Amino acid sequence: TVRTIAAAHERLTTELARAGGVRIRLDDLAEFDLGLVQLVLAARRSAAAAGKSLALAAPASGALRTTLDRAGFLAIDPADPLGGPAFWLQATDIP
Repeated sequence: TVRTIAAAHERLTTELARAGGVRIRLDDLAEFDLGLVQLVLAARRSAAAAGKSLALAAPASGALRTTLDRAGFLAIDPADPLGGPAFWLQATDIP
């Protein structure tokens, strides 16, 4: 949420700096907002630009999937590997 996004950003930035790729778990979130979705998409784009990967450990489900669908993120061009349904629903890495 807005209250915790700065800490999530810091941890994600640190992990991406240390490793060539990062897998994140979002399936156990009890509370989130669209700031998390924006953070994940921005981090994926930054990781790809640096030759690294950021992937989900499991496909989006439950409340996260519902939120993604309602906000239109699952309607994004399926050919967009950085933010479309292929990323959110299939838990795949950037090739």
